[in-house]
Amino acid sequence: MAELAPELVVLPAAGRWILYNVAARSSLGVETSGLELLGGIASFPESELVLRHGQDPFRVWEIAWFANEDGLMADPTPFRRTPAEWPDAEEVTGVALLERFRKHRLVIDDSDAYRRSLGPKTSVLDFEHLGNFHQRLGQHLMLMRRLSPESWWLTQKFTDDLTEVKGNLYGAVQAAFLKEYLPKKFGPGMRVIDLGCGPGYFTDLIARTGADTLGLDPNVAYLDVARHRSGGARFEEADIGRPGALDRFPAGQADAVFMSDAMLFYFVPISPRQSTDIRALFADIRRLLKPGGLFISMEPHYLFWLLPWLGDPEHPFTILSEYRQKYFAVTTSLSNYIKSFVNNGFSIIGMEELEPSPALKERDLRAWGFAREFPLWHVVEARKEA
Repeated sequence: MAELAPELVVLPAAGRWILYNVAARSSLGVETSGLELLGGIASFPESELVLRHGQDPFRVWEIAWFANEDGLMADPTPFRRTPAEWPDAEEVTGVALLERFRKHRLVIDDSDAYRRSLGPKTSVLDFEHLGNFHQRLGQHLMLMRRLSPESWWLTQKFTDDLTEVKGNLYGAVQAAFLKEYLPKKFGPGMRVIDLGCGPGYFTDLIARTGADTLGLDPNVAYLDVARHRSGGARFEEADIGRPGALDRFPAGQADAVFMSDAMLFYFVPISPRQSTDIRALFADIRRLLKPGGLFISMEPHYLFWLLPWLGDPEHPFTILSEYRQKYFAVTTSLSNYIKSFVNNGFSIIGMEELEPSPALKERDLRAWGFAREFPLWHVVEARKEA
């Protein structure tokens, strides 16, 4: 028997309606007549709805899109927000509209099958399962955009010449914060390791404080970029997170280890082939640090990243549909994140949730409003225990 999806949300859109399944990240635009047809599912047998309205005309809009194609930290709301952004309407019969509701998981026939459809993808060609964020992003980039996820990662964050972070949330929140924060933490006479340094942008910021700075990363292409741009940092290839991968580096050499946007992959690997061991990671960090050394971890916010940006830009709200048992988001719970420090020989001495630069308000009011209310990065400072 057909029923409405339990995570269905209806949002107004200037005289039309957005039908949004929060769990399935699916959506559809309809007029009031289409909304009434959907509501009839809860009140009448489908056969009666078909008899009454099966051949009536309805207008429908395919408004769904994978919004993060613009960037990992772009607005993740999975629908075109206003009718001005919508594609042309399609005119369909009531029967066809009911099938469209099923296609977008707004109406379901089998709750068990529906729950299974929210599970992991079995391959890049699997369009039946929702998959997690890593899987959906990879599928979208490779099949829809014909892009390499690896090269896209650089272009969605950095300017074309790779010398600066773009003026999006990366620049207005993460980079703006670190440009003020790093000089307060590091300076001449200190030795700092940037673990998982990528193309070395933040490694360079650390080196500019006067600290002796080493960047480590497993990606040779990123390290080539880092070496060309470097203003004093050194870079070496290292298969971070594998037991023994950092054994060649002397123990107790670093006053601090910095790591950004990387620990999440130790909780939810980016692919089944990825081999990560968070205990090995922390063991290496402990070994590299001097007694009482500092480990600084900056991560996308483990609660608010990937949640939809809803409401007015000045008064945003969001909807949280998963936390302990995540099937889409690729971060663990905050409690597991904190336990990973405590259970591996560190004492947490500070935590900060980042705010956007006021300059973002002029460039992107909605991004500024959401990031101001719902932090999109957090920084944890932890001290190596004796």
